[in-house]
Amino acid sequence: MKLQLLSLFLLFSGLLTAQSVAGKVTNEFGEPVPYANILVQELGTGTTTDDEGNYVLNLSTEGNYRLIFSSLGYTSTKENIILTLEPLTLDVKLNSSDLQLQEITVSAGKKDPAYGIIRKVVERKAKHLRAADSYRTKVYVKAVEEVERHKKGKQTDEVPATGEEPMNAPDPFAQEAKERAELLGSLNFLEMEVTLNFQQPRNYKEERTAYQAYGNTRGLFVPRFGETDFNFYRNMVQLTNISDAPVISPLSSTGILSYKFKLESTDLEGDQIVYKIKVIPRKNGNSTCRGYLWINEDTYTINRLDLEFSKYPLKFFDEFRLKQEYVQHEDSLWTVGKQVFDYVAKQGKRATFRGNTTLRYSDYEHNFEFPAKFFGNEVAVTTREAYDRDSTYWATGRTVQLTEKEAKIVRIRDSIEAVVNSKAYQDSIQDRYNKVTPLELIWDGVGFRNNEKKSHLYVGSIPELIGYSVVGGWEINPYVSYNRRYENGKVLSTSGSLGYGFLNQNLTGDFSIWHRYDAFNLGEVALSGGRSFESINQNDAYLNQLKASNYILKDAFRVGHGIEVVNGMIFSVNAEISARRPITGFKTSNLFGGIIDDDEEPLDFEAYEAFITTTSLSYTPGLKYMREPDRKIRLGSKWPTFTLLHRKGWQGPLSSDINFDYLQASVSQNLRFGVLGNSNYELKAGKFINTQDLRFVDIKRFRESDPLLLSDPTNTFNALDTSLNTSNLFFEFHHIHHFNGALINNIPLLNKTRIKTVAGGGFLYLPSEKFRYQEVFVGLERVFKVGARRRLRVGTYAVLGDDNNGRANTSFKVSFDLIDLWKKDWSF
Repeated sequence: MKLQLLSLFLLFSGLLTAQSVAGKVTNEFGEPVPYANILVQELGTGTTTDDEGNYVLNLSTEGNYRLIFSSLGYTSTKENIILTLEPLTLDVKLNSSDLQLQEITVSAGKKDPAYGIIRKVVERKAKHLRAADSYRTKVYVKAVEEVERHKKGKQTDEVPATGEEPMNAPDPFAQEAKERAELLGSLNFLEMEVTLNFQQPRNYKEERTAYQAYGNTRGLFVPRFGETDFNFYRNMVQLTNISDAPVISPLSSTGILSYKFKLESTDLEGDQIVYKIKVIPRKNGNSTCRGYLWINEDTYTINRLDLEFSKYPLKFFDEFRLKQEYVQHEDSLWTVGKQVFDYVAKQGKRATFRGNTTLRYSDYEHNFEFPAKFFGNEVAVTTREAYDRDSTYWATGRTVQLTEKEAKIVRIRDSIEAVVNSKAYQDSIQDRYNKVTPLELIWDGVGFRNNEKKSHLYVGSIPELIGYSVVGGWEINPYVSYNRRYENGKVLSTSGSLGYGFLNQNLTGDFSIWHRYDAFNLGEVALSGGRSFESINQNDAYLNQLKASNYILKDAFRVGHGIEVVNGMIFSVNAEISARRPITGFKTSNLFGGIIDDDEEPLDFEAYEAFITTTSLSYTPGLKYMREPDRKIRLGSKWPTFTLLHRKGWQGPLSSDINFDYLQASVSQNLRFGVLGNSNYELKAGKFINTQDLRFVDIKRFRESDPLLLSDPTNTFNALDTSLNTSNLFFEFHHIHHFNGALINNIPLLNKTRIKTVAGGGFLYLPSEKFRYQEVFVGLERVFKVGARRRLRVGTYAVLGDDNNGRANTSFKVSFDLIDLWKKDWSF
């Protein structure tokens, strides 16, 4: 009883000594404002009004305080008070803002203030997008990938029962060496220092001034601002090289149709009121995200965000998440101060690759004045000095500190690099590699390396000696190659082979020399030649390539040159002198006689000489690119690629017997339609303008479609049941559209299968022959994992073809396509 009285006395005493402020919050019409927020700026705490707008706020100490009164639909008000032992009464009037409470729309008739807040941001997002006409800022980038290898079976440490050290004790440094090796294999890491330049409306240029990498960096994600800036004030956020589909921003003008919103809390952070809003997709689709937005009150700008993207359209990752933190520079100017990307790639049960890329922004310069023509097609440049920064530079330049594990990796790899780059070590490795072993002779092939000259000589293995020719049958075909890399990105590549056919006791062979003399402008020269049985239509259906009747004997010598004369414009010229002979005097192999029918006799003609030149000019306007010290990385363009081609058969020079001229023009492009998918198309037109001596081998051909397998629909037909040729005018069109889940997204359950739809078609018109062919196809595709980042796309298609001389035909095709890890895209 005494304890209860004491507790009641202490509680009553606390209430008597607590300082309090109370009052009522009303609007300009004297009506109470229920659930208004009252926050104490100095303490970060507060209370809310009741249904009648009344509030009571108890504080433990007297003093000066600033109270912030706010409520959705009203302009916030700040009041300074002096709190003493005497209770204080403070009534506050809030004025309505242009955001009315009746504008708040939620499902099921419930009113969630989050919708009104989001709408307010949407109304102001055009202003936020143009808040800075230009700026320059420094960005420190740190990308880390940790590799978790899952061990099978139970791992135990054997300890002697007696506790005594065994006679054959292990190396005391072996465990340390093992741990060091495991550490090196478990973490890949790069860091980079960038000066980021921006100018409205969407011009970015990165100046990469420092760069260093440790381990295999292929799985690390490093954003390119020239491709996407992850700006969620935009209606659509492009996820180039991350996802097949862009993501609809929750702050899109139509975001309310894709997302539901829920206000989870209203918090006072410093002197800023921040709304925490949960973002929930209305349906699980390829182009939505989920997570949280934090919105600043009054300015209705993004304070920070934490969003996770849908896993279904991701190209290389199984999970991908983005966090952004904004910082305030002026009253209404908030810019990104930090970005964090978290991503995961799983290799079945064997390993998990967890990546984290952090970007820290500093030294922001608002409305920076750039010189004229500073921005253009070059969106990033890396200086040669960037790769030469030492540890002292990085120790002072990092704005995100390394973890203990990362710092240890840097120290170990720096020490290893010093040893690995030493001449003694390089020579030992070279000697070990150059030692010929039985396994190399039998299977791998023999290689000889010169590290100092950066060259490599390769001689084919014993199995590679065995070859097969459709015409000559089995043959012995030894192969050798030599490659060398020079300074400034120059490359020399040579190869040669010599074949002996047993069926006809004949010799064939070829050689090639290729030299890249200008890595930045793709300047290259090439020489090649040899004797071979060559297909008349080298692009024909694969079964036709197994028919001996499709071949001639050709002795040829070729020379070519190509270069990018200006950005996006590539000029190339190639010349070939050849002696063409029929194979009527050769015995032909019948290895595939039971598979294909080849009733045609080999083409019989009088041997002749042919000198042909091919000149092409290809131009892609607005081609974006990145400049490296020794190369140029082309990123693509929003414009089509235009190509002109001229092939000339010369009569007279080098005893050439032919005489023709062929012209061709083409346009191709990759178009992106946001959440609706992307399209590829190619349009061609061509004609022989001179046919004085046009031989059958040189005529224009259209390949017969392959049975069962779908060939690249962007430049071939898939229901054409015979090979066609012409020497007259032709028009050709190909198109394919990947919906990237746009149709499947709306079908429950099916949208979880990761199946995607595709459609396309083609058209061929030969005016002189009065022939017209058209085809359409539809298909289903699904991507399968065949490794941590390797992806295999399998597709099934129905193709309908029709021409004006016959009946329509339907066929079914399949395709198998491995994603290109360098281009980070599919072949079509």
